Amino acid sequence: MAWKPNDETQNRVLYALRLMQSNGWGIEKAAKEAKTTRRSVRKYGSHLGVKFKGKEGTALQFIGQPINKIEDFLIKMHGGMSASQAAKELKTTVRTMSKQEYKGQPIVKKEKGRWISQFIVAEEIKMDYDAHIRNPQGNILGGNNVSGPDATASKNKSKRDPDYMERWWNATAKIWTTFATPGEAQMFHLKAITELIKNEMESLGIQDTNLMNKFSTNATVAQQMQTDSRVPPPYTVSALEQVTERYGVTLEGWKAGIASTYKSRQFIDLIPKADFKGKKVNRTANVNVDVLYLGDMLKSYPATKKIAYKYSLADEN
Repeated sequence: MAWKPNDETQNRVLYALRLMQSNGWGIEKAAKEAKTTRRSVRKYGSHLGVKFKGKEGTALQFIGQPINKIEDFLIKMHGGMSASQAAKELKTTVRTMSKQEYKGQPIVKKEKGRWISQFIVAEEIKMDYDAHIRNPQGNILGGNNVSGPDATASKNKSKRDPDYMERWWNATAKIWTTFATPGEAQMFHLKAITELIKNEMESLGIQDTNLMNKFSTNATVAQQMQTDSRVPPPYTVSALEQVTERYGVTLEGWKAGIASTYKSRQFIDLIPKADFKGKKVNRTANVNVDVLYLGDMLKSYPATKKIAYKYSLADEN
């Protein structure tokens, strides 16, 4: 049976090769940083057509292809380095790099005495957001709890963490961004993504007679339905009500989690500045949203909701 490369391992190897190319590291150091092995770097590197210099038992060096050096040069300039600093890091010269072309055009131009990159770097990162689920009475579902047999005792009231949740809403999305760090990108998109989710998940319009009848059997909920002028018919609920089977719940207290970058060249796009406009920089991402809860183990409700998020890289710029 023919050998088939593993995508996750290949991504780590690509990151290791990138470290070897841009930092001048040996194979051992780069493999360790990329959380892979020397053997995998050699095997996958060979599969990708990469050549190494040096003998076994020594610090093998990656023989970078010119195209990779151009990309690293542009990436370093995008991160804030001058052309001179980027060239020095890559063991080349500004003069050499100023003669290079990428996608049919010069990679840098001299403007007012400084070399300016003619490309904008976009990178795909995974963003993560969490929110409370709150009922009409202002209570957080599964919130303000402590563990143990005396968790509900009055003596433990002061120990309850207002940010603790046993049930919460989680959203993730793979977003292309031009920001230098994943955290900056995540905070930039926080408002737009969370408002989109709230609108999609809290809007009424799903016909569910059984669920509305179930809501009506609870005296507190029935009174709230009167207050909200939602006494059926119509028997419509929100997606959030349907998923949680809780009346009138809303998403509150959105927080950004830890954004992650794939650190692989296949998740990086170098866009010519001349093309950085209009529809050419429009993007659409799937936002995956789940209700998670803690029991004996972390669980989630059966169906992940997918919401299309449309945005433009130009908005970041």
